[in-house]
Amino acid sequence: MLYLPRYAGALRCIGQVLQNQNIEVFELKSHANEFRVQGGDPNPPYIGLIELKFSTENITILDREGRARRGQLNGEVRFDCLAEVLRAVGEYLDNKRGHLRRISNSSSSMSDGLSVEIEYATRAGDVELERLAMSSIRENERAYVQEANSANRARQHLFAPAVENFESLGFTLQKYGWTF
Repeated sequence: MLYLPRYAGALRCIGQVLQNQNIEVFELKSHANEFRVQGGDPNPPYIGLIELKFSTENITILDREGRARRGQLNGEVRFDCLAEVLRAVGEYLDNKRGHLRRISNSSSSMSDGLSVEIEYATRAGDVELERLAMSSIRENERAYVQEANSANRARQHLFAPAVENFESLGFTLQKYGWTF
């Protein structure tokens, strides 16, 4: 089982790859040093399986690339996209301090609504199996993003005077021929 201090970012990166490949039905398992995903082939006749592996190094690279792309985008967060759903599941696991064993959305049926099944080990070593409804995941995600946006606005407000002072200092230094 791959132990990570935080699953939210890693699962978001995996979700972005699955999303880019149009994989909607999947099972993700944690192994000794990697995550393994089996997903339903998104191409007709939809009967094949796609297998993907993600090492911690792969995830680090994907995260770096994702940060660069997110820095260029000015769009709204889409709570219904797979990357954000998996990030929210990772946040849920992080808050529980669980160690991920498996995530699956392949057992959802129309009768029980859309859900994600997660299996994780607790700090005490017990194995827990939970089914999270997509509606509750999306609500938790919205709350998380609103909280993060509030914290960012507070930080901007707090550091605005320091930035203004630094910018005026830089202007003054340039005026006297100093460059940096």
